[in-house]
Amino acid sequence: MPLMERGLLRHLTLAIVIKLVLITALWWAFIRDAKVAVDAGAMAAQVLAPASKKHTTSGETHGQ
Repeated sequence: MPLMERGLLRHLTLAIVIKLVLITALWWAFIRDAKVAVDAGAMAAQVLAPASKKHTTSGETHGQ
C-alpha cells in the first residue's frame, strides 16, 4: 500500500473512532436514562385507527 494511502486510512480511521466515542458519550449523557412509557391499548388504537386527512402548508389534502 503506498505511503499516502496509509496516511489517509489512518486519518479516516481516527476520525471514525473519535465520532463513535463522541456519539457514545452523548448517548450516555443525555439519552440513556430517557424512558418512554408505552400503553399497549393506546398503541393498538393508534395503529388500528383509520388514516386521517393530512394537510400540507398549502392547504391541499393528501392521503384520502
